[in-house]
Amino acid sequence: MGLAFSIALALHRCDTMACMLKVSLILVVLAALSVPSGGAKMHANPIRRVITMLQMMMKKSEDQSALEEELFDQFMCACKKKHG
Repeated sequence: MGLAFSIALALHRCDTMACMLKVSLILVVLAALSVPSGGAKMHANPIRRVITMLQMMMKKSEDQSALEEELFDQFMCACKKKHG
């Protein structure tokens, strides 16, 4: 709200065309900077990409270990039934 209020106040105080053009130019630049580009994900911070990759690998490893644990438990149950 502070930025919007400041811009509204600046527009209200402008009494010349040059002043209004300057404020309008500032608004256009701010609007252009605030819109993310389509390729922003592609050119993400390299550190963020590595961290994301490591998190995905950790999740995959946890999923695989849970599956292996379940299979091991089933195998042990089958062995106990067969020999027990």
